[in-house]
Amino acid sequence: MLKTIEKKIQSFVEGIGGIQRQEIVHGTLYVKLEDDRDCDFIHTEIRKFYKEFINPEGGVNMYAVGDEFAFDFVPEDREAPVFTDEEEKGVWSEFAEEGLQDEIDAEAEIQMQLDQDAKEGR
Repeated sequence: MLKTIEKKIQSFVEGIGGIQRQEIVHGTLYVKLEDDRDCDFIHTEIRKFYKEFINPEGGVNMYAVGDEFAFDFVPEDREAPVFTDEEEKGVWSEFAEEGLQDEIDAEAEIQMQLDQDAKEGR
């Protein structure tokens, strides 16, 4: 990764706050957070910055490495499927709802059978 790009990323990360330490080694950003629960927020912010100001066709993968988090800057097609477009969410929701409805129908059928058995004294 070019030093100018590394400096832009590091300057941006410094401005986010909640970070104890950061460094880039071989193109990977390593960050030690004050609160590890902030990792998803930091990941989202780094990704937005990277896509808007550095590479609109890129992505950012995050990994936990000991007590740090590593952020790899990758081509969009190699980005982990953490982030989805609204359109993809809609498709997923339809499938999820369909599966949920099948489960509800199955539970209702079982309950009706149990009620019928109770009426008949089984």
